[in-house]
Amino acid sequence: MPADRVKPLSVGIIGAGPGGLALGIFLAKARFADFTIFDREDGVGGTWRINTYPGLACDVKSHLYSYSFDLNSDWSRMWPGQPELLEYFERSTDRHGLRPHLCLNTEITTAQWHSGTNSWTLTDSTGQRHTFDTVVSAVGMFTKPLLPDLNEQEPFTGTLMHTAKWDHSVDLTGSRVAVLGTGSTASQLLPEVAKVADKVYSVQRSPTWILPKPDRPYSERERWVFKRIPFAKKFYRTRLWLRSERNISVIENGSDKTQEFKGISLEFLESTVADPDLRAKLTPDHPLGCKRLVFASDYLSTLTQPHVEVVSSPARALRSRSLVTEDGSELDVDVVLCATGYAATDYLGQIEVVGEGGQSLHDIWRDGAFAYMGMTVPGFPNFFMLYGPNTNVGSNSVIFVLEAQAHYIVRALKHLRCSGKRYVAVRPAAMAAFLADVDRWMEGTVWTTRCSNYFRAPNGRVVTQWPRSARAFWAMTRRFRPRDYTFAAPPDG
Repeated sequence: MPADRVKPLSVGIIGAGPGGLALGIFLAKARFADFTIFDREDGVGGTWRINTYPGLACDVKSHLYSYSFDLNSDWSRMWPGQPELLEYFERSTDRHGLRPHLCLNTEITTAQWHSGTNSWTLTDSTGQRHTFDTVVSAVGMFTKPLLPDLNEQEPFTGTLMHTAKWDHSVDLTGSRVAVLGTGSTASQLLPEVAKVADKVYSVQRSPTWILPKPDRPYSERERWVFKRIPFAKKFYRTRLWLRSERNISVIENGSDKTQEFKGISLEFLESTVADPDLRAKLTPDHPLGCKRLVFASDYLSTLTQPHVEVVSSPARALRSRSLVTEDGSELDVDVVLCATGYAATDYLGQIEVVGEGGQSLHDIWRDGAFAYMGMTVPGFPNFFMLYGPNTNVGSNSVIFVLEAQAHYIVRALKHLRCSGKRYVAVRPAAMAAFLADVDRWMEGTVWTTRCSNYFRAPNGRVVTQWPRSARAFWAMTRRFRPRDYTFAAPPDG
């Protein structure tokens, strides 16, 4: 049948966060009209809609954490807060006409491949089924909150809350609060909690490297320039991108850039924390960069306040109105706030994906997730991912990587459209060669040193991080290479 008479490809996208929205926009521009973007929430924005805890802000500068095709002249400050980011993605959705393609308040629980029809069935939490030629997961890494394993020795009568499920009805004013964690979330949350609580415990398993965050509002003049001078905001964004690319060596263990950042962090700690005992508690013993870098200007100073106490023993148990740490200390608390992150290596952990021969993606990934360029897996035809394994950039904006992947997926679908085919699956040989390259590039990075982080899977591989520059990822994905794929189902399929 001629390609122009083939039924148009239908695409189901799971997730209306930055990646899913970018893909929808690119599909529309490429004249793919039959696509639906599902999301379990009541609106778009992904993590910026789900997370609403006090102090939440992006740790990438606003002009860089935005689409290259939808630059914003009106960012209020250098590092945007959650409300402004959510507003940006809402505005992009409207500007590019995506509302008719949204299916909100719809949680996809299973995805099943059907070899007879070369199609996927998505089943939502109500049991309703949706059929598509191609499916793209855009659920990202930070979707499944990770709670600490606390032994409830007595029924806890206070409030236990993960930051990803913030309950705004809980009033922290005058309360005794324990904040578990020392990462990016804790560094944003704890200063806000300390403004209203009577007592705050910062309960840490290990301290982290803190770099100053010189945030400030953009002046009226700067915003006028971004709005009125042609190419001003594009030039500014490009400069930020290039500066971030120059910092790629921070992921190399012992590099000059790592030592430079370590020096800045230690100087910041010494100038902020006068008490030598407290300073010792807050000095990390792991290499800088082996965990996610934290940028925060008021976190360390908050920890020096009289009503804030740093507890250098991880939480172990709960009693009726107290938190017990591993060293046996008992902290009287009303509220326990878990800034303990997400099960980042458990990709697609809340969706059952079944491919050819009834094989489950979770079974294949039992020892650690993998995907060709973070997007496709052998045995799962017509199935792509955004922000999949090994695509978390170490020194640049994930928005750049999401755009590169979305462009790549659209190129793959255009190839199918032009050829009239309805089947595409990455070849196992291409998958194996890519994994070998990633493992080789990973050698010498700080992520492979002896430190605890969320980057590693049970098999020891670093499965979340991209070990090269954002530019290298863009170069690798800028063309769709048909030779890496097969376009015919196996004989027994």
